Amino acid sequence: YAIDWTPDRVSFMCDDQKYHEFRKESPASWEAWPFDNPFHVILNIAVGGDWGGQKGVDHAQFEGDGQVMEVSWVRVYKNH
Repeated sequence: YAIDWTPDRVSFMCDDQKYHEFRKESPASWEAWPFDNPFHVILNIAVGGDWGGQKGVDHAQFEGDGQVMEVSWVRVYKNH
């Protein structure tokens, strides 16, 4: 997976194939183009089920062969 983030576009790739792109329309308000502001990288594992948070975390979902997300590394490059 990769995200190419430039001042005028944000492109999303998987296996070196672009599958989505946001382009900055000029002029752009911060609501239409929030990508000029600081961001955080969030890695999320979504666990299925029908609790909807009503009963807290179902810890059994993470036991044995349950939900696992292993991340070897995350790289962030800045183009100059």
